[in-house]
Amino acid sequence: MLTSSLFPAINNVLAKVSTTLFIYTGDHAKPYTIKWLTSPGTMIILATFLAGLLQGMSFGEILRILGKSIKQLTNTMVTVASIVALSKVMSYSGMINTIAVSLVAVTGALYPFIAPVIGTLGTFITGSDTSANVLFGELQVKAANNLNMNPYWMAAANMTGATAGKMISPQSIAVAAVAIGVEGQEGKLLKEVINYCALYIILTCLVVFASGKLLGYL
Repeated sequence: MLTSSLFPAINNVLAKVSTTLFIYTGDHAKPYTIKWLTSPGTMIILATFLAGLLQGMSFGEILRILGKSIKQLTNTMVTVASIVALSKVMSYSGMINTIAVSLVAVTGALYPFIAPVIGTLGTFITGSDTSANVLFGELQVKAANNLNMNPYWMAAANMTGATAGKMISPQSIAVAAVAIGVEGQEGKLLKEVINYCALYIILTCLVVFASGKLLGYL
């Protein structure tokens, strides 16, 4: 917390230790900056090492566990990196803007009602709420701007819908099947949960649309 923006005196000093990368240099390109000492990831790694040492583990043991964890998460890291790369390509190529304009043209003022469904689709495809927000968050904001609606509300709608997709995401179901010892029965699990997911999505769409109208965000 002390390294966060809540404490600018500390944050501003630590933020100077950074690396800026120019991954894309075309129109509307933005540099990607890694702030090493204020990144939550850095703090988590430091906390992990400190906790391990305080509990009597050797530095070598901690490194071995870290290596094992990285190996286990390799597929996940590749997936997340690929999703982020895809979202950037879609953004810079104009694909997101095109999709947003098309959705607005088709749905008009009813777009907020289906906004959570897009978030659900994102999580179903990627298996991650975070990845769904990376993939479709900008689309929701552009759609909101085209409709003169509150972009924060639409981004929140995407995030809310993304939580529903977690129920039916193949990756999540596969993990759940392993956890409860029913490997090979993923299809049965999906069949059992899909009705609850559908009900959740419908309620979410209604809440987003109705409360947005009530609060003047739409």
